[in-house]
Amino acid sequence: MEKKLTLKRLIIPATGLLFAAYSAYNVFIVIRDGGALSSEGILISIIVALLFAVLAAYVWTAKVKRKKGFFRMVRRTALIIALIAIFALKLRMVVRVVEYVDFSELQTVFVYGEPFAFSMLQTLLYGAAYFMTLAAMLILIIYFIVIRKRPLMFPKASVALPVTAMVLFLVSLIMDMVLFLAYGVNLEASPLRTAVMRPVFYLGFIGLCAYCL
Repeated sequence: MEKKLTLKRLIIPATGLLFAAYSAYNVFIVIRDGGALSSEGILISIIVALLFAVLAAYVWTAKVKRKKGFFRMVRRTALIIALIAIFALKLRMVVRVVEYVDFSELQTVFVYGEPFAFSMLQTLLYGAAYFMTLAAMLILIIYFIVIRKRPLMFPKASVALPVTAMVLFLVSLIMDMVLFLAYGVNLEASPLRTAVMRPVFYLGFIGLCAYCL
C-alpha cells in the first residue's frame, strides 16, 4: 500500500506539471513567434494552451478530498471535451500526413517550413508516430466516456485501454526521438524545442494513462 501511495504521489503532480509546461509552451509560442505566425496559428496555440491547462487542472484536482457529484461531473466533462478537442486538432493534419506516406519515392516533408527528404524508413516512422498518437488519444477518450465511470462493469477494459494507450504514446515518442536524433528532423520550431517539448507532450499523456491505472 505504501508503494502505491508513493507512486501515486509522484505521478499526479508530475503529470500535472508536464501538462502545465506544455500549456505554457504554447503561450510562449504566441509571445515569442506571434509575429511570424498566421492568425490561425496564433488561435490554435491559444486553444492548445487552454486545453492543456484543463488537463493539468484535472490531474491536480485528483487530490481534492470528498469531491461532490457536481464537481466530479464538471471535472470529468471538462477533461473529455479537452481530449476530444486535442484529438480534433491533431486529426486536421491527417490529409497532409497521408500525402507524405508514399513509399514509392523519396518524400520532401516540410516540418515547420524546413524541407526534409524522407526515406521509406523515415516516412514509416513519421506516419506511424502520428497515427499511433491519434489511436492512443481515441482510446483515452473512449476510456473516460465509457469505462472510467463504471470500472467494475469493465474490469479488463479498465486496465487494457490505459495500458494500450500508454504503449502507443511511448512508441510514438521513441519514433519521434529517432527522427530527431538519428535524422535531424525538427518536429518543433527548433532542435531545443524538439528535444524538450516532444517528450513533455508524450510523457504527460503517459502519466495520464498511469493515473487511470
